[in-house]
Amino acid sequence: MFSIKKNLINFIKKIVFKHSNLGKPNFQYNLEPEQLSEIIISLKKVKNIKGCICEIGVARGMTTRFICEHLVNSSEDTSFYCIDTFSSFESGDIDYEIKNRNKNKSDIEAFKYNDFKKWKENFKNFKFVKPIKADAKKFDFNKITPIKLAIVDVDLYLPTIAVLDKIKDCMSKGGIVIVDDVKKNEKWDGAHQAFHEFVKKNSLSYRLVGQKCGVIEF
Repeated sequence: MFSIKKNLINFIKKIVFKHSNLGKPNFQYNLEPEQLSEIIISLKKVKNIKGCICEIGVARGMTTRFICEHLVNSSEDTSFYCIDTFSSFESGDIDYEIKNRNKNKSDIEAFKYNDFKKWKENFKNFKFVKPIKADAKKFDFNKITPIKLAIVDVDLYLPTIAVLDKIKDCMSKGGIVIVDDVKKNEKWDGAHQAFHEFVKKNSLSYRLVGQKCGVIEF
């Protein structure tokens, strides 16, 4: 009976794969493969440095889960703070993009689907994950210092520049900051403007990875 059931399931899978798109492979990350590789490389670089890992701007948690899998596989004992509004962008940040950066509201409104309670539930088995519901511009990063790796993915100008200014003095020696959307002429290029203003103002060296990732090593 078990063999018949197994054969039937395999037959159905074969039909579905052959005659539909349900089995079609897809890339579900908003980050480029080079960015994902850079995250793993950076995690290995900072593994023996004192401090926590911090992801600022997590959306539904695809990158978060990617990092969790690596931390489990590498048996790393560290706290992983995940900071987000969990309710889309702050209205003032959107207004700034519209009034000062000539963006259309319809283009930059996003992530309204998110829910803090559900997000926490999805990561309940990863005890090292510490979700924090907050506007990153106002969050006191001194509460979680030192930070050995920060991944900043808040898209818009105001939160990006605020976060970079805040975490600069909270980074461990040898710590790394990775910023997403460091790319000109696209809807999230507030992060691009903020990143380059920040490194110039603080005379910091940096690397660009792929088409839209900026990396600073302290």
